[in-house]
Amino acid sequence: MPTSSAGAETPAHAPSTPPGIEGAFAELGRLMLDQPLGQYLQRVAELAAGTLPGVDGLSVTLVEDGRARSAAFTTTVAAQLDERQYEVGFGPCLDAAQSGDTIRVDVAADDVYPAFARAAARLGVRCAASVGMPVPHRVVGALNLYSASGDLDEETLVLARTFASYAAVALANASLYGSTARLADQLQEAMRSRAVIEQAKGVLMAVHGVDADEAFARLSRASQDANRKLRDMAGEVVARVRQGEVVG
Repeated sequence: MPTSSAGAETPAHAPSTPPGIEGAFAELGRLMLDQPLGQYLQRVAELAAGTLPGVDGLSVTLVEDGRARSAAFTTTVAAQLDERQYEVGFGPCLDAAQSGDTIRVDVAADDVYPAFARAAARLGVRCAASVGMPVPHRVVGALNLYSASGDLDEETLVLARTFASYAAVALANASLYGSTARLADQLQEAMRSRAVIEQAKGVLMAVHGVDADEAFARLSRASQDANRKLRDMAGEVVARVRQGEVVG
């Protein structure tokens, strides 16, 4: 089952620092934010893929005007798995982008994203993770990690969130100096999506006595079974509760 850990606290012990990680962060700190967004995100992806342990391919998903695209990627496998999710409208990268959660998928044991898991297995991927990308309490994308070794542990995900934060800074900068009105609308829409998803998770936790991870997994499965977007399914759950209906 994928593990959702949005807003997870920093572990009590400091994660070990992989070789080259400090140099990667130093280079990111020197990158100019006024360069084209795609160019900046590509460099973030390359540095992350080159330094995060166990990562064989990496991509950056952006959701614009309701459509998802890979703004950067380091391998064709990463791009192919992203595109498959965009085509069917479901998958961990889309759910992470909408919810802000970190979603980890063990391909051999997954029961939330079975179609994605089968596609990943065919391409030699054993583990995948998508990290929701925050822009001051809003989410408009995700950093996606793909591993052939299956070695994407919590320490790697903690470091991945740092790379995601650099990408988020670039997005925030683009909202100020790029297509301001369009991106501002997009950010507002993303914020509303995250809010209703969090409400639906709270409902499922209360009704079924489950934790946040299981509530998110149930919501994701329901959205795929109904062939509806995660946000729309979450909205239905919240609406049914407000109308006094029992949520199954």
